[in-house]
Amino acid sequence: MAKVLAPHAQKDLGDLLVVSIEQAVAAPYASGKLADAGARVIKVERPEGDFARGYDADGKGFSSYFLWLNRGMI
Repeated sequence: MAKVLAPHAQKDLGDLLVVSIEQAVAAPYASGKLADAGARVIKVERPEGDFARGYDADGKGFSSYFLWLNRGMI
């Protein structure tokens, strides 16, 4: 029997490269969804970085919020 993937688990965007200039919530969330779908996402931040990096220091020196929103991005 073939394995059926849930719609969110399918990797349909493997040939897509996304360069995202973003911060905060909405854009990183959308870029994360693209990465979840298989796209290669490169995030460009301002010189001082995304302000969400400093919300807390729970995950590898970055905020857990930042790591969750920016998963799958280079």
